Amino acid sequence: MKKTLVAGFTIFFIGFLIKFFHIHYNAVVMLSGLFVLLVTSMVAIIKKESGVNGWANLAATFWLAMLLFTIKFYPFVSVVLALAVVFTLVAVLTTAKRKTWKTLTLPAMCLALALTFHLMPADSKYHLMNIRWSYEIDTDFATWDKYAWFLYQNGKHDEALNASAKALQLATEAGEAEWANFIADHKSRIEQGSWTTFR
Repeated sequence: MKKTLVAGFTIFFIGFLIKFFHIHYNAVVMLSGLFVLLVTSMVAIIKKESGVNGWANLAATFWLAMLLFTIKFYPFVSVVLALAVVFTLVAVLTTAKRKTWKTLTLPAMCLALALTFHLMPADSKYHLMNIRWSYEIDTDFATWDKYAWFLYQNGKHDEALNASAKALQLATEAGEAEWANFIADHKSRIEQGSWTTFR
């Protein structure tokens, strides 16, 4: 059981690491790790495995799920947050009965990591996870366009305009006429101060 949990956490953090470099299928790797953790935690809870606090591991799993939803900008992150809080409270109660406080270390670490990224400004988070170490950022016009959106949403209009201009340049150089028109529309909306939706 413990080996399976270690494998699940390892798979998830491999996916999390490669996300920094914008390597494709990072979400699939993280979801695979979460699936392993979810199944293993549920089995531990149902079978009441000795030496394994299933509720603590389930809480850690949902904090990592929240981390995934946060860095991928998926919807319903508040729902995942609520579930993580509920399972954390259950884990604390079960731990209090057993007096095995060390089992809460992992959920606490996952909680801290998830909240750190959750509270980070969207443009800073997007830059860190999709641009800073991306191996294809010199040609990735779609990522620059999305970055312009987050900058604009955070009131950084000049920076958003620069990012949009970069996206337009790359799309034009790549011969992507449809994307170039799409980005040009976004750039125009930034200049007019009327960009209300990304699509």
